[in-house]
Amino acid sequence: MTASEDHRCDQRFACKIPIVVSRFNSKHSMDALLVGHGMEGISFVSTDAFLLGTAVIIRVASRTVKDSCNSNLEMLPSIRIGEVKWCREIPDETSTAYEVGIRYFPQVY
Repeated sequence: MTASEDHRCDQRFACKIPIVVSRFNSKHSMDALLVGHGMEGISFVSTDAFLLGTAVIIRVASRTVKDSCNSNLEMLPSIRIGEVKWCREIPDETSTAYEVGIRYFPQVY
């Protein structure tokens, strides 16, 4: 997919919020930076690459959202499970980083 193609169904909002990401059923978690969110999913930057289709758990500190004073973050859940839809390396001269796109699994009530 080229950078100009966008297959999202919902509006995305840019942000920079620290989050914790873990692969589903894994004890290992990592810090990441949330860089975009919408009703259907998020994107974040991580030092780890993720395989397409991997199930992940995303945790956002509710205090972080409350302290941000950003009304676009009100729809951001504090914990959500989703699937990795894309992962691409971010070119950088000093370190390797990846931007990862997650689509939330549907919630069943």
